[in-house]
Amino acid sequence: MYVHYHSGFQPESPRWKDYQHLLQAELPYWHRSWLLDSGSLSARLVRASDNHFRVQVLSQHWQSARLDEYRLLGIMPGQRCLIREVLLLCHEQPWVYARSVLPVTSLVGKLRHLRQFGTQPLGQLLFNTPGMRRNPFEIARILPAQLPPAARFMDRDKLKPNTQSEPAWGRRSRFTLYHKPLMVSEIFLPSFCP
Repeated sequence: MYVHYHSGFQPESPRWKDYQHLLQAELPYWHRSWLLDSGSLSARLVRASDNHFRVQVLSQHWQSARLDEYRLLGIMPGQRCLIREVLLLCHEQPWVYARSVLPVTSLVGKLRHLRQFGTQPLGQLLFNTPGMRRNPFEIARILPAQLPPAARFMDRDKLKPNTQSEPAWGRRSRFTLYHKPLMVSEIFLPSFCP
């Protein structure tokens, strides 16, 4: 079961960079293959965890996106969006925090069902949609304060918020399905241990 709430949480956005402008040495070696993998992250997590994978929905609500998210989506600021925030858990550990931004104008016709899709991984739908296109990744280092409180980097042993964690790495990209844009960002948490 997931919670519908409006957190009002709007932290300073991370500094996202086109991955092609990053030096290979800037990316940690042990995260590089995950950050730059163009396949389905949820499918890869299922394999890495021997099928001990589930989605925990933190929130799903209508609100405005961040200005940099509107830019990436290629739409005018102010458009209402469905914002979905989840943790991707492997072996009951939060490995990834994901934020999806789905403009209201994209959630029509063949994509109308995305308004409510519960705990199903979004990647499962995206990568099974014929003609889906994905723009190149943007990469960023994420500070703990740049995540909503419910997804702050977790203490691996106690699963309690850990505000002293080192920055983590994240990626985001725009998907186009049936000529409609949506955005997914994924942040690899300190408990990520494939």
